[in-house]
Amino acid sequence: MDKNTRVLISGAGVAGLTCAIWLGRQGFRPVVIEKSSSIRADGYIISLSHESYRYAESLDLLQKITAKNAGIKQSSYHDRDGRAMLKLKYEDLFAGIDVVQIMRDDLEDILYDAAKDIAEIRLSTSLAMIQPDGDRTQVKFDDGSSGEFDVVIGADGVHSNTRSLSFDATEYTKYYLGLFSSAYRLPNTINLHEVFQNHMERSRYMCVYTTRDNDLGCVFIWKSDKLVAPPPAARYRELKSQFEDAPALVTEVVAGFCRDQPMYMDPLVQLEMRRWSKGNVVLLGDAAHCLTLLSGQGASSAFWGACKLAQSLVACTKSDAFKAYENAFRPMITEVQSATRLAAKWYVPGSAVRYALRDAAMRYLPDRLFQHYFKSKYSKA
Repeated sequence: MDKNTRVLISGAGVAGLTCAIWLGRQGFRPVVIEKSSSIRADGYIISLSHESYRYAESLDLLQKITAKNAGIKQSSYHDRDGRAMLKLKYEDLFAGIDVVQIMRDDLEDILYDAAKDIAEIRLSTSLAMIQPDGDRTQVKFDDGSSGEFDVVIGADGVHSNTRSLSFDATEYTKYYLGLFSSAYRLPNTINLHEVFQNHMERSRYMCVYTTRDNDLGCVFIWKSDKLVAPPPAARYRELKSQFEDAPALVTEVVAGFCRDQPMYMDPLVQLEMRRWSKGNVVLLGDAAHCLTLLSGQGASSAFWGACKLAQSLVACTKSDAFKAYENAFRPMITEVQSATRLAAKWYVPGSAVRYALRDAAMRYLPDRLFQHYFKSKYSKA
């Protein structure tokens, strides 16, 4: 596409900023809007692997990313009594594959630093209207201003405003996994060190890990048929009720939540769309497909997809670029979504039989089988 092409990117997360960096370095001047008043930094651990790792090298960002490696050296899986059923050393687990783990806020800081001088970034701004107009699109922003763009890229997450303004509800399906998740950070009151612990029960579990700042990242997942998260003021009460009578360590981490900080909470939902583009609008990352945090590959796929889309926009016409991006990327997304649905049944088994089988497998199967599973997983996205 011509470098005078006007490109609007909605969302300044991993996907949006990565796309802006690639386009900006090729001479485009993308406009990035972000509804928050600052670059979002929820501060949870993510992985860049396989293609996203190599694209990070291509963008000359890998050295900065690896310098902020989260520092985890081992993961472990514990039963309800706190006994370790399985321990995996990362030097064995990730041997021979391209992967780096980093806190999301550290990655977004690196991406923002690389994007701020080659893209126009507008904070506290979101889309209010998208109106197709031939080869261009008229947009209105929530501050009353307007603009005209050749391409509109929606990188604004699973609750995408771009998607709701551009696609009919009949053009996509939300696939709920029957699980809810919550996450926050707190001081390292339980004295963990460079580890990622999973505390597994039948219908819920908690993972807790240390950060580079010696804080704790805490993620909770539990069975639930609810489709909407409670309002922020009610989330701690909901989490506490879901983890009533939990093991002592889990109870301590729940009790340690500081009421003054935000708590993430949402159902785990995958998004399936017949197509990721419509007219001049194209979707990226969770806005297009959503893998859920249970996949462990959401950020990696967002990074990879953003690079592939931007690369295609530079090389092709708009319509060809959209097709090239989707044709290259959709098979992997479909595979990971399917694998995540299967994995969900083992991470939170629900049934007594599957619960017993899962714990027995972790206790008695050779470690190399689990190493093979994770190596395969991180060689896809």
